[in-house]
Amino acid sequence: MIDRSLMAHAEFEFVVLGDTHYMLDPGGRSLEFESRRKQTARADTALGLAASLRPDFIVHMGDLVQEYPETRRHEEALEKARAQLEGLGVNVFHVAGNHDVGDKLDPAMPTLPVTSESLERYRSRFGPSWYSFDRRGCHFIVVNSQILNTDLPESVSQRDWLERDLERHGRKRVFLFLHLPLFLEHPDEPCVGNYDNIGQPDRVWILDLVRRHRVEAVCAAHVHFAFLNTFGPTRIYNVPSTSFVRPGFSHLFTGPSPPEQGRDDAPKLGFNLFRVFPDRTDVHFIRTGGAVTLEEASDGAPKRLLTRNSAGLPSSPLGLTLLHPLATRTEIPIAFPSVVRQRVRNDYPMLAGQELGATAVRLPVADLDDAFQRERIRILREEGLRLTATAPASSAADLSEYVRRRPEPVDTWEIQLPGALLPSGDLGRALGGWERGTSARFALAPVLPGEIRPGKQHPRTRIGYLPGELQELNRGLADLDVCVDRVLCRVDEGEPWHAVRGVPDAGTLSHVGAVDLAVAFTSRDDVRNANCAAEALFAGVVLPGARIYFEPLIDLDRTLDVAHGLLDTSCNPRPAFHVLRTLNTALFHEPVSGAVPGGLELRGTAIRTLSVPGGFHTLITSHDRELPDLRGLTFPGISPDAPFRLYRLAEGSVQTGPLDRLLGCASGLSPPVLLTSGLPRG
Repeated sequence: MIDRSLMAHAEFEFVVLGDTHYMLDPGGRSLEFESRRKQTARADTALGLAASLRPDFIVHMGDLVQEYPETRRHEEALEKARAQLEGLGVNVFHVAGNHDVGDKLDPAMPTLPVTSESLERYRSRFGPSWYSFDRRGCHFIVVNSQILNTDLPESVSQRDWLERDLERHGRKRVFLFLHLPLFLEHPDEPCVGNYDNIGQPDRVWILDLVRRHRVEAVCAAHVHFAFLNTFGPTRIYNVPSTSFVRPGFSHLFTGPSPPEQGRDDAPKLGFNLFRVFPDRTDVHFIRTGGAVTLEEASDGAPKRLLTRNSAGLPSSPLGLTLLHPLATRTEIPIAFPSVVRQRVRNDYPMLAGQELGATAVRLPVADLDDAFQRERIRILREEGLRLTATAPASSAADLSEYVRRRPEPVDTWEIQLPGALLPSGDLGRALGGWERGTSARFALAPVLPGEIRPGKQHPRTRIGYLPGELQELNRGLADLDVCVDRVLCRVDEGEPWHAVRGVPDAGTLSHVGAVDLAVAFTSRDDVRNANCAAEALFAGVVLPGARIYFEPLIDLDRTLDVAHGLLDTSCNPRPAFHVLRTLNTALFHEPVSGAVPGGLELRGTAIRTLSVPGGFHTLITSHDRELPDLRGLTFPGISPDAPFRLYRLAEGSVQTGPLDRLLGCASGLSPPVLLTSGLPRG
């Protein structure tokens, strides 16, 4: 079901999922939300997919059932949920949730608080609700969040046990699991009347333990929504649900409400795969999309491709230009199940960048002056993404203002030249002085108004050089005796393959270290954008050292220039997102060098080729909605009997077989697709 042949070897893996909410058969009665009828099947599908990964273990983060403890059929639901998990063939560790044992101690909560009796019912079926275990030098701790801040004897016992357990194992890599989040937006956020965090004083107590023992990661669930927080060196993950989304969080997005008031926002459903390495842990979001059946595994059939995230793709040139802020926040209106406004943050753009395997971002220098944005940007840098700050400058004083004022580490300063291709004399001298005297790195990009675009009343402003301007730029820099690390070149989205191939190799530019590319989608045609994204990233293989920045990350739907991005206005992926995610891993799971490009046009279909040491890549795109039958197509020097792989880029899947059979499988698919010869070398 899942092809993991392009993944680096990890020490071990485990799955974290939760909020499956087993739903007893409601029969024909009316339901508040019709998607409740799908919950059990959605959980079945997610659990089956998780088990197919053959992880060392699964941690179920709680809320096994839709019923809650005081309902008549709660115990029946628990039994059926337990049976759902027993046949997986994988060791499952359980975390107690509010639907399993009762709500936290807060009179404003919608259901009754946890009791010793409900804890005993849970213990008799699933074992202790707090415990720990070890795997390969790592220590895993499960805490019952529902009994925190109570006067139950179990709360005292858990508190004493947790402190002793951490003292004994604190020198190991520690992972902590609990159902309720410690916080969603800030460690000091209010708790009374807030359905979605742990109350005081136990929140501060646990955070102090996390800090003192340098816990590597904390996982929580409950909110059915993905968040990523940090607390010192600790990552705090909120894992999504497999079954439904909590509706109120849709207020974070600018688009229309997803189905069922936001509850059936199926693209956000899934679970997390943790892959533990000696020096880091990679976290992969496995999307289930609300599927109610599991894909059949058969020889030669397409398999979902497990793709690398940013930390696992150091050779990737994929970058993002942040036209929108990296993160936004809002206050959710007072609405059930909370009785207070909740301030929450949209982490989906940041998480999407990591899922894509992006390794670079461009953002306005003003973001570095915003403490909120700066903290989120810091997380990206810690995940391995290079940071380019864009800063308009006309003089040496401007340059000094930017570089000296901001203590945040910036990998590259992109100096944007208003109305000019070349820096002025004093700015050029300043650039040269900085280069020789400090570690600051600089890129150049012109800001040129007056670009005429069809259908637009007013001329537009271009940021970036055209390929034909780079030699003139190089001569001007030579006259100024200035070398820059990088320049930004704008790529025509209509012909990205030819545009990129027309960019001079940096080796021919004596005063430019590398040429970066900016690719802007201007269409609301998802197939066109998918083709554009694929051709630009594919062609980027022949530009060593380049970074290829795509924009917009999120749809522009209410400006003078509208365009679909990699994510829609609910921050769910569009086809171009999956095309880049899949192609990025397929091309750059290991360093690429010595690529020789080629290609042909065949019956309206563009076939781009790259010959690389030990393999052959073919990208097939088309302006039609479906690819034609290309059976019989051959490539010079490539045996049709050699093993081939067909990547259905927008689906994120791969299948293997002889060339002609795979070409037949490609017929009728939505473009683009990738064909590679030879077996994976990852």
